[in-house]
Amino acid sequence: MINDAPQISHLMLFGQSLVLGFLVGLERERHENSIAGLRTFTLIALAGSLGGYIWAQTDSQIGAWALLILVAACLMIAQMKSRAEEPDTTTVIAALITFILGYILWIGHPLLPAAIAVTMTALLYFRKELREVPQRLTKQEIISFFQFAAIAVILLPILPNNNYGPYEVFNPYQIGWLVVLISGLSLLGYLALKIFGHKSGIAIAGILGGMASTTATTLVYAKYSKEQAGFSNIAATIILLSYLVQLVRIGIIVGLLEFMLMPLMLPWLIGGAVAGSLFVLWSYRRIEDSREPLPAVSTRNPAEIVSAGIFALSFAGILFLVAWMNDVFAEAGVFLVSFLSGLTDIDAITVSNLKLVSDNILDPNIAVYAIILAFFANLIFKLGIVFVFADKKLRRPILTGYLALVFGISAGVLINVYI
Repeated sequence: MINDAPQISHLMLFGQSLVLGFLVGLERERHENSIAGLRTFTLIALAGSLGGYIWAQTDSQIGAWALLILVAACLMIAQMKSRAEEPDTTTVIAALITFILGYILWIGHPLLPAAIAVTMTALLYFRKELREVPQRLTKQEIISFFQFAAIAVILLPILPNNNYGPYEVFNPYQIGWLVVLISGLSLLGYLALKIFGHKSGIAIAGILGGMASTTATTLVYAKYSKEQAGFSNIAATIILLSYLVQLVRIGIIVGLLEFMLMPLMLPWLIGGAVAGSLFVLWSYRRIEDSREPLPAVSTRNPAEIVSAGIFALSFAGILFLVAWMNDVFAEAGVFLVSFLSGLTDIDAITVSNLKLVSDNILDPNIAVYAIILAFFANLIFKLGIVFVFADKKLRRPILTGYLALVFGISAGVLINVYI
């Protein structure tokens, strides 16, 4: 309830509802046979927000229900009068969800409706690509998705939420939840690669490659730079862009697992992102239009039960190793494990350090520096891939781009120390 909230907060919530409705309506406006477009969806979101306002002021949901019934009736009438051969069920459902999103803004969760609205708009916009997904997926990949769903929906809820083992760092439920989180983030990138391929351009290739696997992205484009003359600048841009996505991934993981660390993490994440973005933009400007098709990134489906199990085992092992090294060798032990683990994988060492911080085993500042060290170690490993597998012309732009990342991250660390 927000009866006593200042009037400006009311206006902000109404404004948010208008934006959400406008976003979904903008996509629906593109379809000639749609029974509702930009204006209608904006008004529907506003009606939902009015229902939330009435509830907040009167402590009664009658007004909201009345508005919802009115909106549903109008949609049914529009559906019956539509001249389209097939019913526009998608628009009806989207409109009802938009009303609900406008309403729940007043419950005190402003980020959730925005996330749902963006996701729903994406689903509506990419309907053609999504219809083709079942044909693009192999039988084994579909089975892997079912396995992922079984882990997330069936196995995870029944795992015990208690600490076991040395240093009491093994929590089956938390390990399972982290497996679902990391696999889910990678799965989004893998699925996007399957849907869009690499014909959508350099930016899409770098972003999706970073979501799926920076290692695979670096290896594929490093090799292709040697096979295709004049491809080095394009390869450098894609590889460096995938690393910017990696910074975003780390930020998401920290925000979800240990939000209190964000003030310590943001300076170096933003510093690296800004420096890296400037270099990527400069590199992109140097690229001339190329008609050569981009090679596909071959990554292992992260939804496979074997991949998830390997991550769980590696995470549990790193978790114990970091706790033990911290106990025996203090900071030096944590940094050593972080560097060695970060050579091949950043996610596992990141979530391990965050877990130890939440259990009050590891100092937050040490955890942050350990994650940064793991990131630098990963850069060294990827640089080795470039020097071994790539064309010589790719070495300089990659090395320069990595130095830009190191400079930006170091600047962020200094700002965090002295300010």
